Amino acid sequence: MSATLVYDVSINVHKGQSGYGIYFAMKDGGGDIFVTKVDEGSEAQKAGVQIGDKLVAVSDLNKKLPVESPGQEVAVTTENYHKVLDLVRGMTYCCLKFLSKGAQAFM
Repeated sequence: MSATLVYDVSINVHKGQSGYGIYFAMKDGGGDIFVTKVDEGSEAQKAGVQIGDKLVAVSDLNKKLPVESPGQEVAVTTENYHKVLDLVRGMTYCCLKFLSKGAQAFM
């Protein structure tokens, strides 16, 4: 990755029967990707992820995805948002990196 990613929350999470227990959306149909819901008791909640946190990167800890470079960290952008979500859906153990809502206030 060429650009330095800024994040303050990093979680390693296993996919459960109902997914990861975390939901995302693009703000106002474009721009950054934010957490819109965190399931009660999910690994994401236990790690402190909150509604309003910005998703900045993902990586497959099983090192199977993305196919072109397994295990490589993928920065989340408006342009690759849907591709990244598809990657995460295909992963069973991943690292998600966030910029917390609180930290965003200082940027």
